[in-house]
Amino acid sequence: MIERLYQPDYSCIFGKKFTNAFLYPQIDSLVWPIFKDTEKSQKLQNLLALKNQTSHSNFYHRKLSLDDLKIELECSKIEITFLQAMNLNRDYGIANEDVANVITKEPGIFKAILSFALIDKKEEILQEIRKYSNNFDIVGVVLYPSYTKLNLHDPDNIQLIKLLDYLREKNVFLKIDIGNSYFPDYHDGYISKEIIQSFISKYPQNKIVLSGLDISGDFGLYYQLLKYHNNLWLELEPRTLGGMSPTNYFDTIFSISGFIQNTWHRFLIGSSSPTLEISQISRGLWEATEKLNFSQKCVLRTWGFRNAVRLKPTSYNISKEKLDKFNTLIATSIEKEKKNEMEVNVSYKVKLRSFSITQLIFLTDIIKNIFNEVHKKYPSYNQGTLFLKSYHTTTSLITNEHEYGNYLDLHFRFAEISRKDSSNYFHTVRALENRADFNRFDHDLATDFGNRQLILPISKGKLDIGNRENFYILVTFGPRTIQIYLNIRLLK
Repeated sequence: MIERLYQPDYSCIFGKKFTNAFLYPQIDSLVWPIFKDTEKSQKLQNLLALKNQTSHSNFYHRKLSLDDLKIELECSKIEITFLQAMNLNRDYGIANEDVANVITKEPGIFKAILSFALIDKKEEILQEIRKYSNNFDIVGVVLYPSYTKLNLHDPDNIQLIKLLDYLREKNVFLKIDIGNSYFPDYHDGYISKEIIQSFISKYPQNKIVLSGLDISGDFGLYYQLLKYHNNLWLELEPRTLGGMSPTNYFDTIFSISGFIQNTWHRFLIGSSSPTLEISQISRGLWEATEKLNFSQKCVLRTWGFRNAVRLKPTSYNISKEKLDKFNTLIATSIEKEKKNEMEVNVSYKVKLRSFSITQLIFLTDIIKNIFNEVHKKYPSYNQGTLFLKSYHTTTSLITNEHEYGNYLDLHFRFAEISRKDSSNYFHTVRALENRADFNRFDHDLATDFGNRQLILPISKGKLDIGNRENFYILVTFGPRTIQIYLNIRLLK
């Protein structure tokens, strides 16, 4: 699993909780609660009986049991699925009680996406959500405006406003289905790029997911909005595949100029099971990413099925012990501390840990925290220097801009160099320590990039560094622990 072997330190992108992405489960973000061995509401029975003009089912589904699904999930290394309701304000659909009936049988692998029409002013939405939330985890609510005639911009729709307030408060996402399904009575005018853009602009604190996009039609129209709205996500799912395999589906999406760069961290992947198999969707992602460059392959394989975790992180309990195990900062300790009337001199040893073979570890916050600690203790000493040195011959101190795309580009460029075959070099023979050595390119990285040491000026009680300057240490030949030396000299 190459993406795990060369995983970046994601804490400097998503926060400390997500340092190691592989602590979290892979998630299928769209499964319909339709199984042979679970109870079905009357609305769901009506949906499954619905026929089109050729007497074929409007809502095709494989006849799966819950055990069948669990085998498919195991095959695909999917640990969690989101079960989705479908309130179309008709006598057919998928009721919230259908979601509840399935989750209560297997609460360990299912989380809920409930659905409401929001056109009945008497509908007790929040009471229903609270009732269900006492029994299982609700991660989202989905709306189907083109089937329910829901006006997303109706200022008098108190139900919608209440729902959005609740979702913000509970950190639950809102999914809007674009409406590309095989149901009659589709209503124009309730969904468009302009309507969606205006809606997500009006509610920037709500996390909003667009679902049901047609890869051969409106997909290219809506995905552009992700560049301008940080609260918008997309769901990639196969309801509109038609005429292409899952591999070709992902190939097509990933070939859209700029798509991966703009959306790698804000898309979900759903199977629409039991309409299609999650194993085929997983296979499609794997085969499509095999053709991409190293960095894109690693990032998409890491986060493709895990992005959903970050929509509601509180739903996934990772122990503090596990999180701390992958904390890049292990310890800081004062080696020497001297002070006289004119000068303060404090030396630290900083112990760090990498947790992949090649890793670019973010140092800026560590450096600033140590400096602030010293200056707080000696506030009248305001000029000086901060000196940083690495002891290791396969590490290097790097200064660069901390924009997360730039950070990932740097990390994977270094990783690609360190992966090169060193078989033709002399640094592969039995080394003086009586062991084989084969990290020629790790030594090249340490020599060719960055510095062995850094000196940062201190002026007027602050580190005098550029607005875009940030600091990293490149650690190769890991996972490993390393030490760096940090000295602060302050003058009056």
